Amino acid sequence: MEKVEKLPSSIKTIWRVHAVIEFAVFLVIVLAAGLIKFAVPVSIRNIFDIVEWSIIGIGLILLIVSFFWVVYLWNFWTYYIDERQVQLHSGYFFRKQVVIPIARVQNVTLKQGPILRWKNLQKVVIVTAAGQSEIDGIESKQADKLKETIMKLAQEAKNDI
Repeated sequence: MEKVEKLPSSIKTIWRVHAVIEFAVFLVIVLAAGLIKFAVPVSIRNIFDIVEWSIIGIGLILLIVSFFWVVYLWNFWTYYIDERQVQLHSGYFFRKQVVIPIARVQNVTLKQGPILRWKNLQKVVIVTAAGQSEIDGIESKQADKLKETIMKLAQEAKNDI
């Protein structure tokens, strides 16, 4: 795996589903908090209604923005693996590059929740002593190969030390 790889395009659907779920949770919290208006005098309930609908409107705008943000995330999210390191790149305006030396890798974990399973994707978690880094979603067969490759390279690097 000696080239820069992109996440599969189906991850965009997963990210959008997560945005909708987050908005739904936000909506439930706002509506539950809106029940407070029934404990106040009728004369100021209109103020609570205005605030409640304003917050819901802002949340809806953020949901729409996050749908467009998904395309941005996907276009600039790449990873690269060779016998010395794992590199994770993300962002264009706010660039982030994580370089993990293969010799420092302690564990590679594959995670798959129901939404990732729906699109046959898995999240790859690379664990080192300093923390962990994730590759958000890769096709299941490729994730298995990636896990085996990283662990094999890490074992070889540790044997060389």
